[in-house]
Order: sequence, then C-alpha cells, then structure tokens
Amino acid sequence: MHRSSLGIALLVVLGLLSSVVVSSFGADSVVAQIDEDAPDLAPAIARWVGAPRGHFSLIEPSTDDLSITVLVADPDSAQAIDYEILVDGEIMAEGRSSQPGGFGETVEVTETLDVGPGVYEVCLRIADRLSPGRTVNCRQAATTPPDRGEASVEAAANGIVVSPSGVITPVLSGSTNDWQVATPCGNTASLQSGTFVERARIVIDPGHGGSEPGAVSDLITEKELNLIVSDVVIEKFEALGISAQITRTGDYRLPIGIRADIAEALAPDAFISIHHNGGSTRRSDVPGTEIFYSVVRPESQRLAAILYEEMFAAASQFEADWVSTVNQGASTRLNNSGTDLFGIHRLTPEIDSIITEFGYLTNESEAEVFVTPEAIEAQAQSIVDGVLRWWFSDDPGTDLGRVFTDAVIGGTGGFDSCVDPSLTVGSVGTVGLSNLESATPSTEVETPVAAGLSLLPQLSIGADPALNLR
Repeated sequence: MHRSSLGIALLVVLGLLSSVVVSSFGADSVVAQIDEDAPDLAPAIARWVGAPRGHFSLIEPSTDDLSITVLVADPDSAQAIDYEILVDGEIMAEGRSSQPGGFGETVEVTETLDVGPGVYEVCLRIADRLSPGRTVNCRQAATTPPDRGEASVEAAANGIVVSPSGVITPVLSGSTNDWQVATPCGNTASLQSGTFVERARIVIDPGHGGSEPGAVSDLITEKELNLIVSDVVIEKFEALGISAQITRTGDYRLPIGIRADIAEALAPDAFISIHHNGGSTRRSDVPGTEIFYSVVRPESQRLAAILYEEMFAAASQFEADWVSTVNQGASTRLNNSGTDLFGIHRLTPEIDSIITEFGYLTNESEAEVFVTPEAIEAQAQSIVDGVLRWWFSDDPGTDLGRVFTDAVIGGTGGFDSCVDPSLTVGSVGTVGLSNLESATPSTEVETPVAAGLSLLPQLSIGADPALNLR
C-alpha cells in the first residue's frame, strides 16, 4: 500500500497532544533517551517528571479479540509499573510489568482481550507517585469487521500493484515481478517490480486529478482536497488494523473506468469516492452534504444513509454561510434508461459503492472551513465512523433514499486526451500540503511550572477519560 507522506504528516498534526515544555528538574536527558528508544511513546502523554509514561504501540484485531501491546517506562525509576487496560470504561486487563533493567528503560506488556465483535474505546492507565492510577493513552479499536463483500467479486479479483513511482495499477495477468497491468489511461503495461496488494476491505477513491481539477476555490482545488482527506481516511482505517487502499496517490488523471477496475481488482466490502461539490449558490441554514448510492445495491443505500448522518453532523459543528441543493441527503441518480448515472456505481454493480460530497467548495465561506486541519480530521473520522457502523450493525440510518433522473451528466472522467504518468520513473507525489501550512496549529504549548511541582499528563487533567466512559 502506498502511503503518502502527506497523509502521515496530517495525522501527526491532527493527532498529537499538546506538549508541555520542561526546563527544570534535570530529567530532560532521561526523557530524551526514552523518546529515542521508543519514539511512539513520546507523543502519548505530555512530559512531566517523576511519573511513568505509557502508550499503545500495537493493537491487532481478530474476529472477537484485540491483541494489545503496550510500552511503559519511568524516567526516574527501575521499578515495575502497574497498569490497567480499560475497554469502554471497564477494566479488561490489569497487572504489573516486568522490572526494567535501569531507570527510564522501556518495558513491553502484551494482553489479549476477549471483547466480541465491535468498535471500542481502549484506554491505558498506569500508576504514578500521586495517585493509584492515571490514564495516559486512549484510542479507538475495532475487531475484524464481518465480511460484507460478494464472493463472486473476490473470486475474480487479481489484486493491484503499486508501481515504483507510486501509481496504483490493477493487475490483468501475470505474477510476482512479471505483471501485466492497466495504466491510469487504460493502456496495458508490464511491471517487473512494485508492491502487490491482493485485497483491501475498503477502497477509497479521491475524485478528479491531473487535468480534471473538479470544483475550484481561491484556496484549493477539489482534486487536492479529495486526496488530502482520502489519505487521512486510509491512515485511520489502517490504524484500526483494517486494510484500506487508495485509488490515486498523486496529481494525475484517473478515468472512472480505471477507478472501477481498481475497486474490482481488490474486491472490497465498500468503495467510497470522496468529493467536494461545486455550483450551488442557494443559501441554507445547514450544510448541503450529499451522498449518492447505487440503485442496484440495498446495502449501498444503507451505507449512504449512515454516512449522511455522520458527515452532516461532522460538517454541522463548523460555522459557514452554507449553500445546498435539492440533492441534499442520501440519493441515487439515474439516467433515462433507469440505470445508475454515475460510472462509479454503474461500473461496479456487485460492490457497495458510495459518492460523498461533504459540502460546496466553490462557496468560499465553506472552502475556508474545509481546508482547516480540524475540518479535514472531522470529515475523515465521520467516514470511518460511518463505515464501522455499517459493518458492525444493521442500523438503517436516516431514511433519506431518493431517486433523481438526469438525461446526461456533464463532466469529466473519460479516457479522451488522457496522458499516463510514468509507472517507473520518479514519484507521482502528493498535492495540497502547501495550501494547509498556514492553517496548521502549533503542537507545543509552554506552561510555567512552579519549582518542586510535578507535571501531570495532559489526558489526566480534570476528569479521567477512561473512567468517564462508563
């Protein structure tokens, strides 16, 4: 799976807790050594002196269990560390780590939790010198989702190859280091190297790209924003242990037919094409979020109804001069022959496909919101939350299924004048980061500390988040 550095950078920006700068107590060198030995431990909690640190380093899902790996360390002690692991506020595991070999040495703890299928909030609490236990890390975790894909699609799937330059190519034939693949423009090419991906549970499609910019604002183009949001969605699914694959990794043209081929090659449970709308000027009191589903797939409609709830709620937490159209909600659009108008649906009739339109990028008031890290995080999380609801429940979502008929669709997505990017030379790169740099918040906060007082972990200030989940 190609991971763009942009997606990773955004997650760092969006996910880090604010650090507390410590300039006294003489413990910086020990803390720095812990950070060097276990870099994933460093962002887990704010720096403070005289207390243990801890972080989930790995959560591996299975059908009913979560296998948990935790790293713990104490900057100024070589004593064993007491810990508790809570799931939705209930203690599911507790114990004491092995004794470290020296002050500040990290110790690994592993536990297997029998939780049953579902999505959970998992928290780590460890002992410190001020109280029996404090929460130092919480994260969402999910067991392996139930299989909602079609067996016939999986049987015909050949997988994809991420080319040396990062282009996603569906496999036509061949095997390792001798693949025949389809290029973005629908040509056939041979690849002797690349990364093979056999299947993904979810396929995320950043709409537009290359010579097809989509909606345009003064701040960013739709093709850029679609890719940024898609990268964050992919990272969120993978953090849950759920395989996810993006269709477009950079700023190049990708016709609808190849997008569909990539989805069919991976046989996912769901295929989601991420977009931001353009054109409307009709004022609205609420976001004009639109979700489109396949007319031939009842589960596609259910997923669309759930995603509309989640994405509309995510957009509604922000303030903007919203615009909308009669298509607001979850809908399907047909052509005059009664089949799906959108090729994303029409060309993947055995996959539950969805098109999301978070809002109207051509409305500058909305565009100013959409480019912020907070809105990107909220949109991406709403997509993940919606898919998880769809997977783990029979929730019908809001009953907003409506049918529209259009004679034609004006737009892009065909193969005409398509120019292939190189599959082997250079890198397709990513787009959009420069547009977000000015909106990136600082991740470091200086806090004056009275001499002789310990600094508490950020998550422990006020109510304990693990215990509040009960």
